[in-house]
Amino acid sequence: MHSTVQKEHNSPGMTILRWIYEELPLNIKERLQTVYFIHPGLRSRLVFATLGRFFLSGGLYWKIKYVSRLQYLWEDIKKAEVEIPEFVKNHDDILEHRPLTDYGIEPDPSHLTEIPSMAYSFGRLKY
Repeated sequence: MHSTVQKEHNSPGMTILRWIYEELPLNIKERLQTVYFIHPGLRSRLVFATLGRFFLSGGLYWKIKYVSRLQYLWEDIKKAEVEIPEFVKNHDDILEHRPLTDYGIEPDPSHLTEIPSMAYSFGRLKY
């Protein structure tokens, strides 16, 4: 999962995530150790922390691991084992150079984050 899940083209949501997990064969569920949530925003974390316990089975809920940067993903997974989409890499570069974007304090030039920036609310954004 990626934090841009609020986009219509990339929006699995909790119910779809639960449905996919429930459709997995039992032997795969038992072997599944972690579901990585890449670049989770504040809203995503809050939704999963509060509603995730109700909508996701305990087996899946406790397997979700939040990863704020790709460099932390490589601590668990070898780079050659997973294909990362280009938009995720681009977003990671933005967060690497503008860490306040992650918290909604600084505007995201690509509009990839899900939290409205303070710059928008104070009218500092130039069009």
